[in-house]
Amino acid sequence: MLFFLINFSVLTFASPEADMNRIIDAVYRADGETVFQSLSVENREALSMVVAMMCFAPEEVASQLDQQLDVQISPSEVASLDAQQLVTVIIDSPFFRRELPYSRDMIFCESHRMVGDTALVFVSILNEDSLYGYPMTLQDGSWKIAESFF
Repeated sequence: MLFFLINFSVLTFASPEADMNRIIDAVYRADGETVFQSLSVENREALSMVVAMMCFAPEEVASQLDQQLDVQISPSEVASLDAQQLVTVIIDSPFFRRELPYSRDMIFCESHRMVGDTALVFVSILNEDSLYGYPMTLQDGSWKIAESFF
């Protein structure tokens, strides 16, 4: 019976690779909502704190976004951003788009190592020998990015 429950619980959750592929697809589509929802609860809370602090210096933040990401956004727009919108601004920025070094079809989730509700997902890039590991955590029935968004 225990074996059945363990297998059932594993089958009811998406795999770390499937969820990482969904996240990578969202990054390439500049889908800030999906990327934001794919962050761990801790990362979403930390990002929300950053956004709250941005309201204290919207002119400075607008200037930094212009200089660093090539995004033209007014101080009043900065002051009204929520965390999900900030993710969209970042991943849809001209700078971020130029920095994506590969097309989506060159990126593959190879495998993972799982211990309990944590996993390390290994991503490879076509014609590269390196594997890149990304920590994920199982929260609310799906695998979320466990490392800091910034």
